[in-house]
Amino acid sequence: MIKPRTAPYGLITVPILLLGGLWYLYVLQSQESVQVFAASVVRDCAPWDGPAFTVSIPYEAGTIINISIYESPNIDHPARYSLPQGYSQVGQAVYFIRYSFSIPLTGKVSFPRVELGRPLEGEFDLRTESGHRLNGRFEAEWIDEIVYCG
Repeated sequence: MIKPRTAPYGLITVPILLLGGLWYLYVLQSQESVQVFAASVVRDCAPWDGPAFTVSIPYEAGTIINISIYESPNIDHPARYSLPQGYSQVGQAVYFIRYSFSIPLTGKVSFPRVELGRPLEGEFDLRTESGHRLNGRFEAEWIDEIVYCG
């Protein structure tokens, strides 16, 4: 038999558990719907000749997203970057259409870690100036190229 004191707790707990379960399913579904792109990554140079790396993501037919981060490709912690339009101290993102027309992008990119020679995973959520959204996850393999900065 339920005591009169515990009944109000049950009325509060059951809806909270139901709402929590629905929220969990929504988050799980939205994570699964993000496309994972095969990409490549190379060492690069920042505009001031410092270390950098660039991820190239074939996005749609005839289009590529290039994300350049102006740091050494040795980041042993989760990293998240906000990329303003154009060049910045952090990096830049550009959307290339048919290898001739380029559109600067703004938004966020994140990596759990970056280690030269190991597959690079990450997520991006970028927008064009007109508001077109480009998002997804990527798994990039390093391309071994010699880069001389400076």
